[in-house]
Amino acid sequence: MRINAGFVALVALVGLGMTACGGKEPPPPPPVVEETAAVQQPNADSLAAAEAARREAAASELCAQAMTAVANGDYERAKSLLEQAMRDYPGSECANRAGTLAEGVGAAMTINERIHFEFDRSNITNEAAATLQRKAEVLRNFPNLKLTIAGHCDERGSLEYNQALGQRRAEAAKRYLVNLGLAESMFSTVSYGEERPIAQGSNESAWAQNRRDEFNVTNMDALLRR
Repeated sequence: MRINAGFVALVALVGLGMTACGGKEPPPPPPVVEETAAVQQPNADSLAAAEAARREAAASELCAQAMTAVANGDYERAKSLLEQAMRDYPGSECANRAGTLAEGVGAAMTINERIHFEFDRSNITNEAAATLQRKAEVLRNFPNLKLTIAGHCDERGSLEYNQALGQRRAEAAKRYLVNLGLAESMFSTVSYGEERPIAQGSNESAWAQNRRDEFNVTNMDALLRR
């Protein structure tokens, strides 16, 4: 085949022009790398660990709320919260100790039951005796417990008379419990006379509620940590 001399010259001139202009053949494009920004999915173990942590935190919050309720003397709420922890989060740290805590709270509810008195009397009535016997059954299980028995009166009578009457009422309850076999060292007594009524009003309904003994645990740890 014969190559036309003019065509060869034209090709040469084009090559020279490209060289003079610094032109080069462009490099081939880099290979396309598909970015598969795959989001790593959590595995079953990490999901289980996260769920366990969530349950522990929720149960722990219930126990904390229960202890706050105990400190405020709201034993009904404390018991309800502990029962919820056992029901909703079995196996959690809170649920594992909630049974013992609930037992202590239940004991506190019995111990804190008030007893009442007849007008101008400090003798233990049959109803009060039954309440004191329930207390004694609980107190035998907590020999290290310390209890303050506070005597109260209604508004009738002088301040001095009611102060002394309140003290007799507190001492009567203490004596009854000691006679049931409990250590005298468990109890201390105090009288508030008519100074701390729980019911307002100058009528028999209010007076009957105010003629009372109250029982206050001074070392709750002895109830909650056995």
